[in-house]
Parts: sequence; structure tokens; C-alpha cells
Amino acid sequence: MSTDQDHVIWHVRCRPDTTSDGHRRVLDLLGDFTPVVQPLPPLAALAQLRGAGRLFQAAPGRLAARFRIQALAKYGVDTHIGIADTWATAATATAHPGTSGILHLPGHRAVEQFLAPLPVRALHGIGPAQAARLEAFGLHTIGALAAMNETIVCRVLGGKAGRTLRDRARGIDPRTVTPRRMPESTSAYDRDVYDHVLVRAALRTDGVVT
Repeated sequence: MSTDQDHVIWHVRCRPDTTSDGHRRVLDLLGDFTPVVQPLPPLAALAQLRGAGRLFQAAPGRLAARFRIQALAKYGVDTHIGIADTWATAATATAHPGTSGILHLPGHRAVEQFLAPLPVRALHGIGPAQAARLEAFGLHTIGALAAMNETIVCRVLGGKAGRTLRDRARGIDPRTVTPRRMPESTSAYDRDVYDHVLVRAALRTDGVVT
């Protein structure tokens, strides 16, 4: 039987002063926990922890704490980890990890309670120009975006981008973690270089996808 621990995504973010070598070491360490690791240069990564909780006999938050300790002890790299069942929610969570450096959102209610009060600019993947347009229409929080009629959001942001961002505000993100090798050179973007829908939408509105 499937459990919440079977479909856990980690978004791991290294401190801004981490070197490229430190980032690579973090990716190697993630490989000790799961074979499904997707680098997000220059300083982040995704990991799909399907079944890892049973393998290591640890809950997702405890397993993430173990990873953080090892990364710091072995390589001197401090990390923040967001844990959720979707990429976008986990990535949003890494910006608000609290004093533990880890934020685990174990279900829909936890995701909703976490996302709803955050400013709309905090939503993973939204550009400044997109956020400004939403705010001009009175949508200042992620919860307000999630509750807004889809047709109206699509008129404000455009069809694909509007639907995508509204879904993410509701904790919905169908993207999967895709194992990749670390590229030889890194990009200035650490998250949505693979998200072509939002990249194109951001360019059309003079936004920057972050």
C-alpha cells in the first residue's frame, strides 16, 4: 500500500556562499539517499525520495535532518530543505525553513496553511512583473491567487502561465523529478530553467522567473 513517504520530493538549497564544488558534493551525497536526483544549478537540487523512509527507517523530516548533518559535517555545506509532494511547493518551502533548516509539509492541509498567507511574490516560479499584475488586481497573497476564478487569472497573466501559477498556489504541480547529470557550466537560474511555460510568459511580461 502507498503511503505519504512513497511520494516525497525534497528541494535542497545550498547557502549562497557555497562553491560549485560544494554543490556537486551535495548532489553526490543526495545520491546516497536516492538515485532520483535532479540538479538545479547553481545551488539547488530536487530529489525524489520514493520508498526511502522505509529503507532508512526514518520519517521524511528526520531523514532530511540526517542529510543536513552529513552535508555540514563532511563538506561544510549548509543546506535548507523543503519537503512536499510537489516540486513547486517544496521549492517555496526552502525559502521558509525556520530554525531547523527543514520544512516538511506532510499533506494537503499543511500545504494550504503554509501557502495561503504568503505574499504572492513568494510563490515558486512567479516573476516580478507577474506578481505586480496580480497585486494590481488585489491578489496580494498566494491564498488569494488560489481562490481566484481561473478565467480571471488567465486574463491577467495569460492562459498557460495563469493556469500554471494558480495550480501551484493550490499545491498542484505535475512536474516530476528527472535524474540528470550535473552540467559542466551552470546557469544564473536555480529553479525554472526547465519550466518553458513560465520562462516564455515571464519574457512576454518583462518578468524574471526565479
